Amino acid sequence: MDSRKPSAGDANSPNGDQANDFFGRACPVQPGANELLVLSRNPRSSGCEMQSFAPPTGADELNVLQLYRDLRPSVSYFKMHGKSDDQAQDAAGTPKEWGGSGVTVAREADSCLVITDDHVPKGTPQQHVIPTGAEVVMANGKAYSARVVTSDPAHDLALVKVDTGADTEQVCKPAKVIDKPVAADGSVNVITMGQPYTSHAIYTSTGVIDGSQTRDAINYMIKPLPGEDPQRQILNQTVPIREGFSGGAVFNKDGKVVGINDLQTSPFTSVSTPLTKAMVDDLIARRSDKNK
Repeated sequence: MDSRKPSAGDANSPNGDQANDFFGRACPVQPGANELLVLSRNPRSSGCEMQSFAPPTGADELNVLQLYRDLRPSVSYFKMHGKSDDQAQDAAGTPKEWGGSGVTVAREADSCLVITDDHVPKGTPQQHVIPTGAEVVMANGKAYSARVVTSDPAHDLALVKVDTGADTEQVCKPAKVIDKPVAADGSVNVITMGQPYTSHAIYTSTGVIDGSQTRDAINYMIKPLPGEDPQRQILNQTVPIREGFSGGAVFNKDGKVVGINDLQTSPFTSVSTPLTKAMVDDLIARRSDKNK
């Protein structure tokens, strides 16, 4: 009989995070020493599925537990606040909330710089929302006020400044980003972490980058967002994600960011925006709060 308790994360779990189901309820059993909360490939799952990870046996395999321990501090999730617009089905001005995920890429004296999808803080046309505020929940579980300082709708990317104040040194752990675009030939094993929206918990998902295409190739699913470049390249992944994973980082076996989750295409697959250090540097250079 399993004696683990559904309190604030098993003390032996890799990060001490509490595991919740997709609706924010504590899982009956929390992850053990070699287990992580993972996204199931079962579309009917409500969460709380754990997987035990052994050390890798090959040079190209992921050391999932070690990557989680190393990278979890750079992973965050968004709590967006807004109201419905005059095209929504409910009354204009009705309070709305939505969310997404993000990854820290730089630290300043009293703030973190986090990259996410541009459609996370803005909302999508289908949501019919007007944003009024943003909070980012860092790895310590605290929510901090945040604002977009660079918007790149062509690539569906945004740079967000998170006001972490006195906690900055503790919570702001920038991830490294690759220098050259990742190969999209099926040889790149990846791991991603994100918050299935309303879970208030970080889930892990693994798979392979197995191709690339232009954004307009999936117009039949969701049309490009306003201002998005339909000819931009996106990465095909056999990596399950869910609503709320948008904006979360895709990491390679070396723990470097290679992409940003963009869109679920099936219960088993997704697409991401390729990311390089030069793209991050460009976003930082174009910050609106530094050009005043």
